[in-house]
Amino acid sequence: MDGYGKAVSNGLRLLEASIDLTGEFPDVALGLAEIGQEEIGKSLSILAAFSLARNQWSWFWSAWKDHQLKAHRAFLYELISPLRLEIRTADGVRSLGPPLRQKITHEKEFSFYVNFDPQLGQFVSPANAVAAIETHNRAATLLYLAVIAWHVRAALDEENPSFRHKAFSEIAFRICSERIDQQDMPEIFAEFESRSESHKQLMTAIRTRLAEGKDFLTSSLKRAQSGD
Repeated sequence: MDGYGKAVSNGLRLLEASIDLTGEFPDVALGLAEIGQEEIGKSLSILAAFSLARNQWSWFWSAWKDHQLKAHRAFLYELISPLRLEIRTADGVRSLGPPLRQKITHEKEFSFYVNFDPQLGQFVSPANAVAAIETHNRAATLLYLAVIAWHVRAALDEENPSFRHKAFSEIAFRICSERIDQQDMPEIFAEFESRSESHKQLMTAIRTRLAEGKDFLTSSLKRAQSGD
């Protein structure tokens, strides 16, 4: 529970730092947001691990240092809540969250390091390698994923946390280890909450907290659009 909470909190801290730097240092902001997304993905792995037996822990540790997997695992929070922010470029192209580079981990590599471009035959500074749309894409994606993760954690912490973390970890583990589509989730949640009154109360808390998260994002975007 300690590691799970710290991973969610650190993802949010990295998001805040990324947003603060977006205007002046968009290259650095991109790298921080990508690492923040890895931390949110890590939090789902830790939550899923509550369901593991002692002989299953190789599943958890195999992903511990897999940065690509952690970053993409964060997207699985969308199965818990289909909430999503999308960025549109000036010419109307939609940016849906996946990386604009070959790999999502390339975002932090080009954000923090001087690289050599063999096609150009020259070294490239991060300040010249990162476009604003790339930074906005990752920051917006991390924002909605972190909001989902934060409010799921709040629901698990607010009452009977030992039961709630262990119980909901089954959902997290299935999300991480099975091929599940968004349309499968209502049935999965319905079966889960039918098991006991405690399961039903947990799902009520999850839905309530996720609604709060949606309201937070909606109001935040309205303030941003109005310049407040």
